[in-house]
Amino acid sequence: MYIHQCPECGKQYSTQEKVNRVKCPYCGAETNVSYSEQEQTRWQQFNNQTVNSLDSVFNNGPSGKSRGIAGLLAILMGWCGLHYFYIGKTSAGVLFLLIAILSCGVLATVTTIVSIIQGVLFFTSTQEEFEQKWVNSPSNFPLF
Repeated sequence: MYIHQCPECGKQYSTQEKVNRVKCPYCGAETNVSYSEQEQTRWQQFNNQTVNSLDSVFNNGPSGKSRGIAGLLAILMGWCGLHYFYIGKTSAGVLFLLIAILSCGVLATVTTIVSIIQGVLFFTSTQEEFEQKWVNSPSNFPLF
């Protein structure tokens, strides 16, 4: 996996293989890619670190986000969208928060159930899957 940073919007995203040209899933800007030594070894260093620490669910990934912290937030406080704020999906977090406030808690049971399922998915996925599916996803509202 190769991590790229868009020169236009500044967001990070990843590709599975080495490519010469990439298109940012956030803003659509296309750029030529040159692979520095640091980019090529980032995931390799991360994988070595997690193997050495027995792949703890609370290790931070390359984005600085821990799937364990995100999972706990989703299970314990997911009804108000705290896990979305943590992973950087603020529009989804605001939506969950508005649902909880405007429905006076009636629809908060739906967001609670969805959040518990997401928390379990955070805990059962690998860090790489978590980063790709939730943190670096171009979607503003990733559900499952």
